[in-house]
Amino acid sequence: MDDMDDVDDVDAVIASVPGAALPADLVAWWRLDGVAATAWIPLDFAPLEPAEALDVRDTLVRIAREKAAHSDDHAAAAEYLPGFLPIADNAGGHHLLVDLRSGEPTFGAVFLWDHERPELGVPLWDSVSELLANAAEALDDAHPDIASFTTPSAESPPAPLPHPVDWTAVETWLGSRLPDYYKQLADRYGPLDFGEYLWIHVPCVRKDRFDYGDWLRETHRAARIAARQLPEGERPAVHPHPGGLLAWGHSRGGDVLFWDTSGSEDPGRWTVVVQHSHPAPGSGLLPFHRYDLTLTGYLRHTVRAAGEQPFPPGPLLGPLPGSIARTAYLPTAEPWTPPAPTAPRLTEAERRIALETGTGLDALRLLSPPPERPYLGGGTWEALFAELGTRLPTEYVELMEVYGAGDWGEWLRFLTPLRTGERRFVTRVEQVLGAYRMHKDRHPHHYPLVPWPEPGGFLPFANSYDNDYLGWLTAGPDPDAWPLIVWPRHAEQGPALADGLIDTLLAWQRGALVTEGLAGLDEEDDPVEKAGFDAWDDSAYW
Repeated sequence: MDDMDDVDDVDAVIASVPGAALPADLVAWWRLDGVAATAWIPLDFAPLEPAEALDVRDTLVRIAREKAAHSDDHAAAAEYLPGFLPIADNAGGHHLLVDLRSGEPTFGAVFLWDHERPELGVPLWDSVSELLANAAEALDDAHPDIASFTTPSAESPPAPLPHPVDWTAVETWLGSRLPDYYKQLADRYGPLDFGEYLWIHVPCVRKDRFDYGDWLRETHRAARIAARQLPEGERPAVHPHPGGLLAWGHSRGGDVLFWDTSGSEDPGRWTVVVQHSHPAPGSGLLPFHRYDLTLTGYLRHTVRAAGEQPFPPGPLLGPLPGSIARTAYLPTAEPWTPPAPTAPRLTEAERRIALETGTGLDALRLLSPPPERPYLGGGTWEALFAELGTRLPTEYVELMEVYGAGDWGEWLRFLTPLRTGERRFVTRVEQVLGAYRMHKDRHPHHYPLVPWPEPGGFLPFANSYDNDYLGWLTAGPDPDAWPLIVWPRHAEQGPALADGLIDTLLAWQRGALVTEGLAGLDEEDDPVEKAGFDAWDDSAYW
């Protein structure tokens, strides 16, 4: 069906509704020429032809009567449905009904009919005219956004980025078009805090706080890893795979919000998928929960009134306050520009050395280039050894002289060894071991290590961004013979590692070492891209 051109059917419908009158605004709408039959009505509904309306109603009434014997809700629906007329449906099997019951306060109002939950609820619109006005507002280029159901924050109102986003460049980098309404929303509002709970991310950047491209890559990587934990038939594809989920926001609770790009070639019809972080048992939430709503439709229903039934049925965030504000941590964000293509950092021969054939510090230098000026702190090794009462392994000292303090692979942080004052190495070690002793006193079976400086005790020198710790078991008088061990935060204590420090770092960054506490590579990661070392200076906490 391309157009609702057969307006003669309107008279047939009027004549076929005994004892009821059609609302004047419905009749006027149905008499219009050239009304598109696509899903332009809010919530992805497409209008029914007048000739279809009665047939669809008869079907709904018949189904309700068939189920009435087993369901009080269906029995009630079988009584009131003849007084309503379907005017639109969607791909989920839901309908919009107009109330034809003369004398009722809701005559002419538009209700949602959910075939799985036959409860009438409250009207979505008070009239067909209101529905059409709402649809026109959503389709109007000047208002392709959320202004109709939100209020800007007085303290931190939304504001556009200082310069326009180069959408052509962004979409070329993505390899996909983006919904027009999203681009217009981003141009008008900039990075957005919605309902004091959701962040809607737009292509912007603020140094050391947010980079749109980095956020997409890491968000999609985490989603792919999470999806692989599901049965094969339940795993969603994730961008850049064709039809994959494409992220657009996240919540304060750790939920990630995506578009499902597989549902339509028209980005304006992409629906929302939410990766809920902590679904409550019995909530009905799936790991990647699909909603039959576009981005703006989803936002609209997070701020639904307390008595308003969510659509589609089932779990949905909210109700949230209808507020919009500038994202607090991006007050001075600039438009994000896709990075220019660069040549590979390593030649094929160098990659083989870095990932396969190379050994020791030479291979590690290729895989994770060291800084020009390593930062160690202002003290000396001799002073540190004196304060500890022991020297440290020669391999550790050699590594630190080359790299200094910093983090490896955006995960493993090496303490600054020669810093003096309150933030010195020994102070950090004592803080960590104080926490370990507390845990050990409460749960000795889960914390079997002996803390340093007891003989053979655990002496940490690095930690992860998730508070796992890497250190030595100080067994014996020769520090060069001390084995390495990881104290994992979220797993039982494992055995000592088999290799020395440099070989351990090399194997881990190659993706060849898998152990609790050291984040592993995803099967789609390029080890050369994920490896790396970021050097610190004296401003670093660790």
